[in-house]
Amino acid sequence: ELGLPRLEHVLQMFPKLKILGHSQKFWAEISSDVTEKSRNGYPKGKVIPGRVPALLKRYPNLFGDMSAGSGWNAIERDREYSWKFMEEFQDQLLYGTDICSPKQTAFFRDGLANFLDESMEKGKISYKAYYKICRGNALYLLDGAKTNIEGIENG
Repeated sequence: ELGLPRLEHVLQMFPKLKILGHSQKFWAEISSDVTEKSRNGYPKGKVIPGRVPALLKRYPNLFGDMSAGSGWNAIERDREYSWKFMEEFQDQLLYGTDICSPKQTAFFRDGLANFLDESMEKGKISYKAYYKICRGNALYLLDGAKTNIEGIENG
């Protein structure tokens, strides 16, 4: 449903359950201009903060999986906003991919990986945010313990 009311209900009912948001319907809701039609695809244009940032602010058990084309689209569609978004929600975002064959490439995988690298290298996001998004948060979810990166600022 538009506005992700069922997701919010689950987040409220199970505050210790860690949920990874993924897919077009989740990531389209990064912007408040989403419609029933656009949420099934890859919306374009400037982001007007919508339900995803609101839910991430309110529920620390919600995480955003940036691995698929929908995650890349949400980040790529408004780079200025995405840098702020990644800094603000650095504890709740994860980069990954389900494409593991060296012969197989994907625009979104390479695009997002390159974008993350360049964003950190050019100072658009901190090394701390970069590390958490690319590695630290996955370790936290898999191991159940925060990784110690205090004091790491420049890599």
